[in-house]
Amino acid sequence: MISKAKLSKLASLSLMIAILIVAAIFSAMTAMRVAIRGREVVVQDLKGKTELEARQILEKNGLILKVSQSRFTPGVPEGRIVEQNPPKGTSLKTGRSVKVLVSRGERKYPVPKLIGGTVRAAQITLSESKLTLGITDFAHTNEGEPSMVVYQSPPPETVEGADPKVNILVSLGPLEPYYTMPDLVGKSYDSVSARARVEGFKLGKPNYRNYPGIAPGIVIQQKPQAGYRLSKNDSILLEVSQ
Repeated sequence: MISKAKLSKLASLSLMIAILIVAAIFSAMTAMRVAIRGREVVVQDLKGKTELEARQILEKNGLILKVSQSRFTPGVPEGRIVEQNPPKGTSLKTGRSVKVLVSRGERKYPVPKLIGGTVRAAQITLSESKLTLGITDFAHTNEGEPSMVVYQSPPPETVEGADPKVNILVSLGPLEPYYTMPDLVGKSYDSVSARARVEGFKLGKPNYRNYPGIAPGIVIQQKPQAGYRLSKNDSILLEVSQ
């Protein structure tokens, strides 16, 4: 049997080991907090700096420069930073990005005319005027040829505004007219095909089948069904009695 003295020693030893374990865990957590806090840096003031200067400043502190956009800014030379996010004095963890807005300087060129040209021509023309192509939308219009720029914003010769982007609308050609499919079942195939040719609709090759009790040459089924929307580019398929 284990004596009371030995039991007391074992209890004291166990208590000491437990205290050491708790102390080690607390020490590790404290070190982790210090390490995390040590990875935080204060964002410096980047306004007025060039992109290269700002990048070098941030890289020294383990941060990344990200140019989010640019604009014409009176009084600020081209290539200089106008705004930053987050602002100076902010604590930021290393490896994070600082977004900046870069000046394009004074606006020197009016917006060129893009209407009547292609998207590629618009990109080249804008680049020559230190402008960029913004949103490009496509729509069916009754103006212009397909793939032609039919609208732009801001309009030609505009000199106001800070945004260097010009948005355009490109034509997909005229909107195709649609018709309602009539009911052709029970009509003569010859009369249906003659009318389709006159009005410019396309008929597919008819499918002839024997239908007892129905005279030859009568439309039995149709596709699209009556009431469906139809364009002149769609084919009409008919099943005809033989």
